Amino acid sequence: MKQGRIAMAAKALTLPVTLALVLTGAVCVSQADAAENAATTQQTQQTKKTAAKATDKTAKAAVQKPAQAAKPAPKTTQVAKVAPAKKPLGETIEDVHNKLDTLARAKLRHMNESLRPCQTRKDVVQNGNEYVARYLAVDTDSLSTDVHDAQGPGAKYVGLIVYHEQEYESRAATKEAALTGSFTMVKARRVTEIIRYDKGKWID
Repeated sequence: MKQGRIAMAAKALTLPVTLALVLTGAVCVSQADAAENAATTQQTQQTKKTAAKATDKTAKAAVQKPAQAAKPAPKTTQVAKVAPAKKPLGETIEDVHNKLDTLARAKLRHMNESLRPCQTRKDVVQNGNEYVARYLAVDTDSLSTDVHDAQGPGAKYVGLIVYHEQEYESRAATKEAALTGSFTMVKARRVTEIIRYDKGKWID
C-alpha cells in the first residue's frame, strides 16, 4: 500500500519536470531528426561558402577591369615642323667691301709669286767693279681698299686697290756675295688699281 503511494508521488513529481524539458527544448530527439538537422546545417554552410567565393571572384574581376582599362594609350610620334628658310637679304656696302678685301689680298699674294725678278729668283748684273743683285716685291702691309658708287651704267660699285711695289738691291765684289748679301729697299712706287662690281662679284 505504501509502495503504491510512493510510485504515484514519484510520477506526480516527474510529470512537471518532463513537461518543463519539453517546453525548453531539452528533450532528446531521435537519431533520424539529428541526422536531418546536421545535413541541413552542413548544406547551409556550403551555400554560404559558395556565395562568399562568388562574391570574392566578382570583386577581383571588378578590380582587374579598371586596371586593364587604365593602360596608357600608345604614344604617337610627332614630326617637328621645319620652318621655311629665310631668303637672304640684299647685300650691304660692308658685304661688298669685304669681298673686295678678300680679292685684293689674294691678288697681292699671286703678284709676289709671279713678279720677276722675285725674292726666290733674284737678278744679278755687273756694274763696274761690283755686282748688283736685285728683286721686286709687293708690300702686303701697305694694302688698302675703298668702294664707291658707280656713276655710269654697267656697274653698281667701283673699287680701289692701293699697294706699294718695292725694289730691293744687294751690292758686292762677287756674284755670290751679292746674292747672299743684305738687301735694302732702293725704290718704292704706289700702285692704284680700279675694278668694278657687277652681278654680285668684282671684275678685275
